[in-house]
Amino acid sequence: MAVELGADWPVTTDWPFAAREAELAEIERSVDTGVGVLLVGDAGVGKSALLRAALARAERGGAQVVRLEELTEPPLAALPGHSREARRAGHPRGRCRSGAKRRVIAWADDLHLLDGARLELAHRLVNAGQVVLLAATPSHRPLPDLIRQLSLKKLIRRLTVGTLDRSGTARVLAAWLGGPVAADTVEELWTLTHGSALVLRELTEHALAEGSLRQVQDSWRWPGLSGAPDSRLVDLAELLLGELDQDERELVGMLALAGHLEAGLPVVAGLGEAAEALNRRGVVVTERSGFRLSLRLAYPFCAAVVAASLPELTARRLRQRIADALEDTGARRAGDAVRIARLRLATGWIPEPSRLRATTLGVLHDQDYPLAERLCRAALAAGAAAADPRWELLLAEAVIGQARHAEAEARLARTAGTAAPAGLLRLRVLNLAFGLRRPAEAEALVAEAESGPAGSVAGAGEVADARSLLRLLAGRPDGIREAGSPAGLAVLALARHELGDDEGALEALRDAHEDDSEARLERLVLAGRIALHTRGEAEATALLDCPDGDDDGPRHRMHVALLEARIHRGAGRTARAVDLLRQAAVYRGPDEWLATRAERLAQLAGALAESGESAEAAAVLDEARAAVESLPYPVAADEVALEHALVLAQLGDRTAAARQALKVAERAGAAGRRTQALAALHLAARAGAAAKAAALLPPDPPAGSAAPAGLSAARAAHVRALADGDGDALDATAACFERLGLLPLAAEAAAMAARAHQAAGGHRKSRASRVRSSELVSRCDHGLPDWAVDEGRREVGAQTELTSREREVVTLAVSHLSNQEIAAQLVLSVRTVENHLYRAYAKLGVATRGELAHRLVKRPGRTH
Repeated sequence: MAVELGADWPVTTDWPFAAREAELAEIERSVDTGVGVLLVGDAGVGKSALLRAALARAERGGAQVVRLEELTEPPLAALPGHSREARRAGHPRGRCRSGAKRRVIAWADDLHLLDGARLELAHRLVNAGQVVLLAATPSHRPLPDLIRQLSLKKLIRRLTVGTLDRSGTARVLAAWLGGPVAADTVEELWTLTHGSALVLRELTEHALAEGSLRQVQDSWRWPGLSGAPDSRLVDLAELLLGELDQDERELVGMLALAGHLEAGLPVVAGLGEAAEALNRRGVVVTERSGFRLSLRLAYPFCAAVVAASLPELTARRLRQRIADALEDTGARRAGDAVRIARLRLATGWIPEPSRLRATTLGVLHDQDYPLAERLCRAALAAGAAAADPRWELLLAEAVIGQARHAEAEARLARTAGTAAPAGLLRLRVLNLAFGLRRPAEAEALVAEAESGPAGSVAGAGEVADARSLLRLLAGRPDGIREAGSPAGLAVLALARHELGDDEGALEALRDAHEDDSEARLERLVLAGRIALHTRGEAEATALLDCPDGDDDGPRHRMHVALLEARIHRGAGRTARAVDLLRQAAVYRGPDEWLATRAERLAQLAGALAESGESAEAAAVLDEARAAVESLPYPVAADEVALEHALVLAQLGDRTAAARQALKVAERAGAAGRRTQALAALHLAARAGAAAKAAALLPPDPPAGSAAPAGLSAARAAHVRALADGDGDALDATAACFERLGLLPLAAEAAAMAARAHQAAGGHRKSRASRVRSSELVSRCDHGLPDWAVDEGRREVGAQTELTSREREVVTLAVSHLSNQEIAAQLVLSVRTVENHLYRAYAKLGVATRGELAHRLVKRPGRTH
């Protein structure tokens, strides 16, 4: 069965309706107060589906629903049960089962397509209070004057329907497919659709039909678009692009091939009128970076379809035109040289030898490994290896990036010898360790290099760095005393951090020289992590605010996203953290020592659990555990185990969570990983095993050694305070966490302090700690975990006490503001607003905004 999405595209009615609960509740609240709703949004965002779901809910609630095109005056005569014959048969006129007056809802999908007579009738009946209007219209269409008049009289209000965010996309896909969807598949589909419900449905059904979207080990996976798109996808792309004149088609083709183009390029400026027209219609969007304004197609899906559908000669001409334009401007922007090369290479051009290596390095930096391999093989065929043995390393990197690890090892082994280039040993060690999962061979290789002729490797420093790296991965940082080269200082810094010597770690990073972008990135990430751990959110954020040149490669974006997510998650901004971790988790470069794929997935699972997305958290955690099983390194395995314990605790299994955290603490403590052991003991104590955790706390370091500070000290103090039930110590711990910017931990410690004070008879102190906890919670995206909420208050009082932030959101919600409007006014994300509303619903025992308004009117004193 199909219904019409507007007047353009058929929509199957069995496509799941998900991730729109907040909008549905808002529509219901508005209708309950007699105010209509006009859904406004771009094509394909799901306005029609939302409208039909709202109508179905209203009908189940006893409302009479009639299509606006079928509406008559007076309206009741047109409705079932209101004809003269029906009334003679005994139907109660205009009454629902409860005896209250039955509301009449008139609806229209594409309001802008209605004729004047229908609009006049709707205007008259709404003005008279006889019907409530629910309708949808595209955002780029002007509203009819009669509807504007209703809006000014507050008889109808606009509700902007936006695209799905990443979490909404994941929920819709899981509902449609009936099971968990792999994180990289969610990201791939969101990247192509940018949250358009229509495009998401079409791509999903296309992938299912061709068999590329299928279940693998209990989760749905999709490799992405490949080959020529089918006719339906082409039709959808053409529908979204609309009718294009010649100049518009030219610009759309160039954007599809280039991804984005600066507005100041001559080829774009020459098509200025076409660009403005496409921008007005929403086909092209603008993005600003500093003083630069770029254009791109609004739907990456359209870019992929157009690029695949262009005739070969047309694509060749457009690529050459873009490359010429970039060269004419001096190719001075970061990445311009690689963009030019990629465009020209697609036409069969090969760079001259003087530019070939720089181009290959740029392509490797962008992680276009197949193209990098092609360039390397062209260089080697031209005899470049004889003059520069580093070409073999570049080719090995390109092969490793395509997961052909055995082939890479064979090539690297042949390259080893007296003329081995710098970096070969490190690359071989990482490939053996992470790619082939053969750590014993990696260790033997380092031992052989150390005992072999001095000229067989680049230098003793490289051997020392490789040995330190393997020792760190093996979970024994205590044997790492110094770095053999500047590149090894990041490994040394992480080892000192794990040993609990954060000042020593920062000192190692300060001693490092700026040698290359990869090393700079590693030092930035570690400096941020250690600063967050020792000095708090503000200092870690300040490091992020210092740009690392113009580096914006995939690896750089992944690591920066991980660091940002760590900061946001610590501060309680879980919605933003989840968004960043989704992007970091699906990084497609080779696995690496600083952040394995298993660890990235586990962090995403933990953040999802903290956000209340328990089903997806469990699915992503399964991915992380599967990824870590084949990775024989204790540090990564224990990081995944800690996030697993956190997910268990958030899902309510505190006993299993504490048990697992204590096992991690024992393993990490035995290996000297003090920082990881403290994190595990802290989680175990919070989950209810405070006495056992306190007994396992490591002893204070000997006199003259660096004492634990920052987060380590706060964790240890929190464990002891929980074990002792010391309310004053818990208050002090809460203050320490707050100084570090770790608001959820501060709120939790304050809540536990309130409980401890209450048990000791300190009612005034308990009240003060509880107020402090509520204030801290109000600044976070999520509430307290269950274990921090007093059992008695959970059953009685706490459910009706709103935090200050929840009160703000609720006050704006009952003032007829949409979630988007509330988010803009309070400078929050829409997801955060939704979370606050859901918690308020639960505390007040209501399900809709209409009930919320009535509850606040009846019991205003119970909201604070």
